[in-house]
Amino acid sequence: MIFASDLDRTLIYSKKFVSNDEGIKLIETKGKEEISFMTKKAIKRLKKLSEEILFIPVTTRTIEQYRRISLFQEEIRPKYAIVSNGGNILINGEIDYEWNNIIQKKIKEECISFKEVESKFEEIESNQWVINRKVADNLFSYCIIHPEYVPEVLYSFIDWMEDNNWKVSLQGRKLYFVPCCVCKWEATQYIKMRENIDFVASAGDSLLDLPMLKMADYAVVPPHGEIYKKYERTYETIQNITFTEKEGIFAAEEILEKIYGLIKQPV
Repeated sequence: MIFASDLDRTLIYSKKFVSNDEGIKLIETKGKEEISFMTKKAIKRLKKLSEEILFIPVTTRTIEQYRRISLFQEEIRPKYAIVSNGGNILINGEIDYEWNNIIQKKIKEECISFKEVESKFEEIESNQWVINRKVADNLFSYCIIHPEYVPEVLYSFIDWMEDNNWKVSLQGRKLYFVPCCVCKWEATQYIKMRENIDFVASAGDSLLDLPMLKMADYAVVPPHGEIYKKYERTYETIQNITFTEKEGIFAAEEILEKIYGLIKQPV
């Protein structure tokens, strides 16, 4: 069994989700800045889970950002990590260039260019709501924004992007522009075939996680983030997705409890 899970706002959480330090552990720093946390209970459950099944961290983070998470460099060392939203796979910490080359080829063949996306976005961009723009691992781009000032015209831009095989996802202060072929599920499926494993459980909170969640045999979503806001509870009835009762940093504990429960059932 594979457990492929998103990280930020699914298993790990920023300081704004931490109201009380009791039972919480710091798992990522950037210089002297404290970045991400998990509950000690969730860490204990994840350790136990990763000893029994193939746990794969799956994230939109760049390779560098993923490597900042001390938990996955010291306490839990996954064989695989899917980073760059599926554009890169790390095997025992090293880049799988065969997979990256496949994805780079697909971007050129199936999607409009970064330059075209940039040119179109410049038509609606202003310093009133866009703070800066970055390219991540030469696979997708994102902006740091003021979400409260996002203009209505952005939604027309999103429609144009979707017509040209790109996805747009707004997660807090980050606005992501991602080629459709740079996909968490495609990378998960590649590992699934490589390891010859049939059953995949997954967890995630954003629309960038949705293809992975829909294709998994079992999926868990916390009651916050883009998926919950878009579909709310009704989504349970049309997809193989379960929402947790807990939200915020404590949702991770419930997600891991539900996944661990699958091990004790025939799958």
